[in-house]
Amino acid sequence: MLTKTSRRKALLPPQKVSIEEYFRAEGKSIYKHEYHDGIIKKMAGGTFNHDNLAGKVVTFINLFLEENNLLYLVNGSDTKIRIEQYNKFVYPDAVVICEKPEFYQNRKDTISNPLVVVEVLSDSTKEYYRTLKYEYYRTIPSFKEYVLVHQDRKHVSVYTKQPDATWIVRDYDGDDATAILYAIQQCPLSLKRLYRGLEIANP
Repeated sequence: MLTKTSRRKALLPPQKVSIEEYFRAEGKSIYKHEYHDGIIKKMAGGTFNHDNLAGKVVTFINLFLEENNLLYLVNGSDTKIRIEQYNKFVYPDAVVICEKPEFYQNRKDTISNPLVVVEVLSDSTKEYYRTLKYEYYRTIPSFKEYVLVHQDRKHVSVYTKQPDATWIVRDYDGDDATAILYAIQQCPLSLKRLYRGLEIANP
């Protein structure tokens, strides 16, 4: 049973911490946390499908880049992204950088110039990724493409920024589809290869 003191504490707004405090705590933690304008939020652990899909995306993009001798860098979920306008540090599932990373205050674990961001959706995160997190990413000048990979069905959505700063969304479904990443020289992501070996329920 909650005491009066514990109830009062539960009603208080969370205490804000500085960016420096966040980085110190994150460096010691075995779990990942995002920073949202002074509030630290623990990230949920990924499922088997989530981790498998995120790893395959990184692998397939890297293979395409090597085969075509393209100067892009691909990192997985340990790289944080700085979102200056909203004072946030977030973890993507994968990120592509054009040629050279721009590190936040020379921190080698945090970049500020993502070109492409990949997120693998779950039931608990899909609405956030489609709406608020997409809005946050769009404030980054270098950001040109957003890739959302479903883990409960064979479906990939690609949001691509146009020259007039509008965005086009292309949806790809099923084994016969191949998602195209236009920001990376039309890099193809075959859904058949992406979802191979995973148990995916029929929609």
